[in-house]
Order: sequence, then structure tokens, then C-alpha cells
Amino acid sequence: MLTIAASQLLARAHRVRLDPSGTAADALAGRYRSAYRGAGMEYEESREYAPGDDVSAMDWKATARLGRPFVKRLREERSRTLMLVVDISPSMAFAAAGPSLYETAAVAAVTLAVSAAASRDRVGLALFTDRVEAFLPPRAGAAVPFAVARALAETVPAGRATDPAPALTLARTALAHRAVVVVLSDFLAGEFVAPLGSLAARHDVAAAVLTAPEATALPPAGLVAVTDLETGGRAVLDCGNPAARARYAAAKTRLRQETMARLTAARVDVLTLAADAPPAAALEAFFRRRARPGRGRARP
Repeated sequence: MLTIAASQLLARAHRVRLDPSGTAADALAGRYRSAYRGAGMEYEESREYAPGDDVSAMDWKATARLGRPFVKRLREERSRTLMLVVDISPSMAFAAAGPSLYETAAVAAVTLAVSAAASRDRVGLALFTDRVEAFLPPRAGAAVPFAVARALAETVPAGRATDPAPALTLARTALAHRAVVVVLSDFLAGEFVAPLGSLAARHDVAAAVLTAPEATALPPAGLVAVTDLETGGRAVLDCGNPAARARYAAAKTRLRQETMARLTAARVDVLTLAADAPPAAALEAFFRRRARPGRGRARP
């Protein structure tokens, strides 16, 4: 779907500047760490109780099963897992001018992967249409951002519609512990609420909504033949009619409001990524909101 190579995609994620003092990757790595702190303590194993052990660490299930006292041994969990779930269905190819929704999503996903890798976190990736098109299990290492960029740049989707459920179910299955999950999509087709809600019950989920300003208004260009990118349906729009343009804009606004209401119902954080702007600044603003003490859920 992309017209740029993985190396170019990775370079764009590194070089976009938020300010004169550093790159997007440098700035976002710090913002990312502040927004998504480690999960604290993680269970490692159980062992027999020894005098002096903290009784609050008792493993009551093991004690009852084995007939002698056991305590849980915990280890500090410093690293996180970031799972990127990216929509590569045909509607994401929309681009009236400039980069497509998918290209913007790909740059944002690789930028997040670079930030997570800089924090020594594990990163996974799932690409979906109406099926899972590609999957990279979560792993850590300096090479992971390039693997993410390569999958985004080289995967050719087989599906022609949008159904996020298989990818979100796979993500839930692949994540053994609480993780950060970022879903990047236009969210205009497919049923997201139930699978997102199920995922958010255990994980920290954010919905990155890709938008194209050109998609909300028709140009005054007379009769225009249009084709639905996913269904293939065709129609002729009278763009020269002011009333038709107003109805179109109102319908698009209503659809966007309904989309945001559905995401709110799924109880996930929401951010908006505009296709006509580099995503780094929007990601930084989102991380700033998340890092605020006593924050509520972020809104677009």
C-alpha cells in the first residue's frame, strides 16, 4: 500500500523535528516513558515460606493445594509491551492531496516503535483488513522498529473490507500481561466497540483516529463520479449544488461524531491524527495529557 520503502519510513520517524533541540524520536521517547510507566511488580514464582517473610505475600492457593505455607516472589517490572494494531483496509488509502491516511498511520506507528525501543520496551504489530494481514509478536531490541517499518511498507492486503475483531482478538491472546495497545484506523467501518472494550478491560488501549480534512467537504466541481474504496459501490454527486454539499458535510460530521461516541463507549483513550500534518506533535500532545496527575481519559 505504501509507495515508500521501509528505510524511508524509518528515516521519517527519526528526523521529524518537534523543536530545534531534538528529533521527534528523542522527544517522544521521554513523553512516552512519562505517559506509560512500568506496571510495578510482576509475579515470578512461589516458594516455601521462611521465617521473616512478609505475610502479605502469602500465596494462599499454593498453600491450600500443597498443605504448607508458600509466598509469592515478585520482581520489578521495568519494561512495558507496546502492541500496534494498524488498519490497512482500502479506505485507509484515501488521499485527496498529500499523504494517505495509511501513510500517516504508518509514520505514527514507526515513531511509536522507535520511542518504545528507546525505552527498551517490547513492540508488537498487527495489520488488519477484514482479517489479520501480518503479525509480529512483541519483542525488544534495536532492530524492532525496522521490522515494524518493513511490515508496514511491504504488506499487500488481501482483504477488501474492515473487521478489526480478528486482529484485536489476536492481540489480546498474544499479550500475557498488561500492555499498551494503540489502534490506528479511520474507524469509519467495522465493529470496534465490543473488541476494543474487551481489550481495554485488561490493557491500556488508545484509539488513534486518522482524519482527512478533504473528506468532510465536497469541492464546487459540478457532477463527480465517486467509488467506495471498500464496497466498490459507485455514485454521482452534484458538487455544484450548494444544498448537496451542505448535506454531505452534515452527514460526514454526524458520522465522525457517532464514531467518537462509539469509541467513548468502548472506554479507550482517543487521539486524532490528521493526514495533512506530521503525527509527532499530536502524539506528544497526547502523551502530555496522559502524564498529567489525576488525568481523565484523553479526548480528541
